[in-house]
Amino acid sequence: MSDYKEVVGTAIKNVAGDPPAPLEGELWYNSSTDSFKIYKTSTFLSWATGNNMNTARESLTGAGTQTSGLAFGGITNPNTRHVATEYYNGTNWTELNNLNAGRSGLGGCGASHTAALAFGGFSNPPVTRHVSTETWNGTNWTEVNNLNTGRNELTGCGTNTAALAFGGYPTPTGKTETWNGTNWTEVNDLGESRNNPGGCGTNTAALAMGGTDPKTSATELWNGTNWTELNDFNTVREMGAAAGISTAAIGIGGSDPGQSPNLFANTESWNGTNWTEVADLNTKRGSMGGGGTGTLALAFGGESPPPVAATEEWSEGTGLRTETITS
Repeated sequence: MSDYKEVVGTAIKNVAGDPPAPLEGELWYNSSTDSFKIYKTSTFLSWATGNNMNTARESLTGAGTQTSGLAFGGITNPNTRHVATEYYNGTNWTELNNLNAGRSGLGGCGASHTAALAFGGFSNPPVTRHVSTETWNGTNWTEVNNLNTGRNELTGCGTNTAALAFGGYPTPTGKTETWNGTNWTEVNDLGESRNNPGGCGTNTAALAMGGTDPKTSATELWNGTNWTELNDFNTVREMGAAAGISTAAIGIGGSDPGQSPNLFANTESWNGTNWTEVADLNTKRGSMGGGGTGTLALAFGGESPPPVAATEEWSEGTGLRTETITS
């Protein structure tokens, strides 16, 4: 039987640390940690901490990607609904022009920080469940035609010219509306009425997951005409945020009003058929904003409590990494 030296051509190195430029498949003994390590191709799934938002808030929403993200709306305390809009360039957040109507629990979507849609939401006083819709052109928000049903704690996905809005409150609803760039049209409802569902995808291929009243782990797929039930995710909760498409998504964090402690760091990955628990957020939180894809996502703000400005970046992929060998 061949030993390591015969196969590789060298003996196992003994180093106080890790070699500066290991080769793929190289094995060594790290005397500082008393462990064997190897440099090999592996899958990585992790959250990295990014720079904070300028304004800490929860019940906000977002649009865009991990390097071209947009955050808007939200709440700091019961009487402060935000109009604030911020742009994330992959490193820092920059304040931009405000929404016309300050609100929390609103829906939002968009492909980048230069093209987004905001709709619905809640403000108080006076108590208002908004029907108003605003479109973002990279510089300003402009009021456009209203939703058919005013509500908050709804979810949206798609772009600012082809969007989907679903779920919401008061009285948990399954109402679904599509946006064609000019008007909202009522279409077939979710199979399970709920508020605070997670959502991602497009207005013809969307994913709805979780929510409350009643609490659910249900996942539904929208095909442009109807919602169809799929396999449930693993942890029942209001989803904090979601990112991706209907066949490759992640559900991020969340909360359960009926449980104590009621905040989650759980992240689950969707492959088009099943949910798998993957690496947790660094900070437990619900009611946050999110954007990006199932492999490069962004999570920001939320309820920790109190409302936070924290930003985290999700990375999923395959590459060369140093791993510790365990027996």
